[in-house]
Amino acid sequence: MLADLLKIITPETLSHALRSNPKVVIDALSKLETYKSFGEALSVDQQVCVSKNIEKLNDFFKSDSGKIAVSILAEEFTKFVEA
Repeated sequence: MLADLLKIITPETLSHALRSNPKVVIDALSKLETYKSFGEALSVDQQVCVSKNIEKLNDFFKSDSGKIAVSILAEEFTKFVEA
């Protein structure tokens, strides 16, 4: 059933659904262990800011400062994995 559903969903439909239902997305993500760990690594103020502005993450990731931030995270993760 899930496979059939995924076949008919276009990226545009999925993107619209996610933007239209941020609470559902946050609830689903909060159930994932990695997302929980990510949140726990942030200060309370950072958690609140990210949660209140989750719809802006895509634009941030595409910005120069966002690319730098993600690159730093990836570099540190690479060091961790290779240690």
